[in-house]
Amino acid sequence: MLNVGLIGNTEILEPFAVEIKKNALINIIGKASVGSSAELTGFHYSIPEFNRVELIERADVIVMDNSTPMPFKFMRDIVKKSKHIFCAEYPDLSIDECVELNKLINESRSVVQVTNPYFFTAAIQWVNKNIKTPAFIDYSNFESAVTEKNSLYPMLLMLLGITGVSPKKIGAVTFPGFNNSKFTNVRLEFGDASVVNLNFGKLESLKNFKLRIYSDNQFATFNFSKQKFLSDNQPIDFKDDCTINELDVFIQTIEGKTKKMSTLEDYLIAMHVAQKISKKIAQFSVH
Repeated sequence: MLNVGLIGNTEILEPFAVEIKKNALINIIGKASVGSSAELTGFHYSIPEFNRVELIERADVIVMDNSTPMPFKFMRDIVKKSKHIFCAEYPDLSIDECVELNKLINESRSVVQVTNPYFFTAAIQWVNKNIKTPAFIDYSNFESAVTEKNSLYPMLLMLLGITGVSPKKIGAVTFPGFNNSKFTNVRLEFGDASVVNLNFGKLESLKNFKLRIYSDNQFATFNFSKQKFLSDNQPIDFKDDCTINELDVFIQTIEGKTKKMSTLEDYLIAMHVAQKISKKIAQFSVH
């Protein structure tokens, strides 16, 4: 049985802990929590409290968010002890720090997985299994609080199973609008001739999350806002093999039962792409 320690804000980590508790092969031994008393719930008090050093020593696996100061040093110390990390938020690391951590991970054989909420939906798993490349993918997300900072990583990592996250060509532009609205378009062109069009921002008249995919003799459209998923205008019946829990994958990876997914190395590639996108937006956007 794997012993798990939670480090961070309990409000952020609670959904992940709930999923962990469903797995009989995992035991949550304690937490080192961050958060004001106003945020604390029954969940907080149901798990023993430890200081971080002691918790890392006792645990095989650490589930953490971004509330820890000096995350690079913190993650480095965990990896050096050959412990495993699940990042419940995108790690607040520089590219150089991420490069060094990946070297240590390869040496220690630790598993470090980064949360990837879109990739592990049944819809995207269906895409990975059924859509052939080259493909044209049109992504539009204008739901509340969608910004460049909190959108790029889930959008890019979502592509791991179909195009990967290493485009050959990148274009990006942002247009400001009325009443603080904003429209951003990112175009990614891949070596297999696939094209990914990412549209996101804040538009008061348009609050939805849609994905359209065109490939050889196939057209799929997903409306995540309305939970409506079609392939060639027919409803999709997602099979059991499309339902994958990212924490279960993490544990199976540690046990050597499945290949690594959504790793810190994948995140590093996404960081490079996000940096290039940001530079393009700064260069070509209308102000």
